Amino acid sequence: MKLTTRTGQLTAKILFATAYSVLAAEVFLRIFAPQSILPRYVCPTDYGIRGNEPNRSYRHVTPDYRINIRTNSKGIRADGEIPYEKPSGVKRIVILGDSFGMGYGVDLQDTFTSQMARSLEKNGIKCEVVNLSVSGHGNAEHLVALKEEGLRYEPDLVLIAWNSSDLDDNIRANLFGLEDGRLIRRSKTYLPATKLQEVLFKSRIYRLVAEHSHLYTLVRDKAAHLVKYKILLAIRRLSNPAILVQSPDESDAANALAKYRNNLTTAILEEIRQQCASHGANLLILDIPRRVSRTEFKSLFPYDEAKDSKLDIFNPIGVFQQHKGDKLYWENSCGHFTPLGCRLIGEGLAEVILKSGLLSRKSSDNDTTEISRTGRENKQCNQRVNSQKNLDFSGVLPIVII
Repeated sequence: MKLTTRTGQLTAKILFATAYSVLAAEVFLRIFAPQSILPRYVCPTDYGIRGNEPNRSYRHVTPDYRINIRTNSKGIRADGEIPYEKPSGVKRIVILGDSFGMGYGVDLQDTFTSQMARSLEKNGIKCEVVNLSVSGHGNAEHLVALKEEGLRYEPDLVLIAWNSSDLDDNIRANLFGLEDGRLIRRSKTYLPATKLQEVLFKSRIYRLVAEHSHLYTLVRDKAAHLVKYKILLAIRRLSNPAILVQSPDESDAANALAKYRNNLTTAILEEIRQQCASHGANLLILDIPRRVSRTEFKSLFPYDEAKDSKLDIFNPIGVFQQHKGDKLYWENSCGHFTPLGCRLIGEGLAEVILKSGLLSRKSSDNDTTEISRTGRENKQCNQRVNSQKNLDFSGVLPIVII
């Protein structure tokens, strides 16, 4: 009897100590190291990739900002429903991206897609944005989403919010690969942890913890980073013979991986362009710069590998450099754009779209825009950004037309 009592007392002490430690850690983080609480509600789609959960309303809270995110019945971040059929007289822009494209860090009216739409409307173009961005998506998922969902909206223009994380995401997803230089489909699905999340989020207690606990957020982010950037990526690399190099020199393996992921990314983007062209839509890529400091930004887009393609790319580094010292990215959270950063990108995109006529002409493989021709002829405006090709048009808008 005494043994049972002592065991019970020891168990109670352990439970109390654990609860006290968890509570103390939570209080410490809230006071001295607040985390960015960015719940991400994703679910499996019928076409084998992740999508935003429909009809969700939730908050993102970080040391920098508090915003609301709301999705409609199709999982699109929007205030209302968007039918597949395009209204008469309206130009449609479909957005494909990750958390940057979805507009993390700002309210809906401040996203760069909303700012772009308002700028276009001020110039007499009535347009509608269909934002199919999903946090965590790479270009491989963009291609699937475009073919299965995006083209149903009859877009006049498809805009990809390209992030440097796409380079590894395209390998990690394993949806596509390269075989003798050709893009092939490798897997029908990529649904990391969606089933587990579905089960967990059925619990109100778990949702409460996920949406409010700083300690949970810290532990989850560390675990997710380990799985995403270490374990899963290593498995994909080892299982793909195209990027395996039998050499004792680690630099050879690193160079082979870099070349493969750049070529894979370029091939996927070119396939997206061809899908758009076959449906009469144009493609524009927003090359999201990586922030080094408030005065330095760099591009990791694979321009060298894409030099023979026909991709239209807008790089806002030139615009950002005119605002050196201003806060364009949030610095105490996950590094997404501030409202000012979104405004500069939105206005820059609108100007590029207007100058190049991307909403007034139908795409074809033989089509070349006026900006494209100007860019190739204007050699003196050619500059290097992070050892990559970047052309500056009119001294204001840096854009690359390849």
